[in-house]
Amino acid sequence: MPLLRNIWLAIFLFGDIMAQSILGFNNLDEFFAFHAAPAIAGIKPANLFSCPAVLMPQAEEILEDYEKQFKDSHTRFKLLCRCRAHILILVYDTELTEKIFQKKVTQNYLARFGYAADTGVQDFLNQIAAKIAGGESFPHEIGIVLGYPPEDIEGFKRYKGRNFKCCGYWKVYGNAERAQKMFDAYTLCREKLMQALQNGVTLKVAAAAI
Repeated sequence: MPLLRNIWLAIFLFGDIMAQSILGFNNLDEFFAFHAAPAIAGIKPANLFSCPAVLMPQAEEILEDYEKQFKDSHTRFKLLCRCRAHILILVYDTELTEKIFQKKVTQNYLARFGYAADTGVQDFLNQIAAKIAGGESFPHEIGIVLGYPPEDIEGFKRYKGRNFKCCGYWKVYGNAERAQKMFDAYTLCREKLMQALQNGVTLKVAAAAI
């Protein structure tokens, strides 16, 4: 696997892009673990992140390889968009995301954006990808598949990313105590996964052990 060092990553948080310098990735397993550990471990429906396209010109082939590695699990790797300068990657758990779309509250919420009641995960992701590729305003409803509560998605839109109660893996406008517990669990998951990789196991093996 190619080395990824001294890279600039852009992480999407409700349409905002937070750029930060990330140092010391030794391989792609560490790269994916750092940005998508909760989804890979099956404790979060999905993780969304991006990186400069020049750092991963063969993104399709890389994601296809990870799909093969995780074929007997619920983890999937999807290239959501190859934008001008960045690629947008979604790592998701098929079981958790399907459960979200079976909920009436999800169906009612997405209906406000024109989605049919029987919209499934794949159809939803395809529509989201088309909206992003079409240059429309960022489809904040993608927060649903990422496990964000509707009140936090709407709060972000209403207050334009300001006046939040707390901020971690997303900006919280609803139940801050519940969200903070989730944030702590996600961070602990990432730390465990990264430590396992540094001990020499593969991402697939590390994820199965958590």
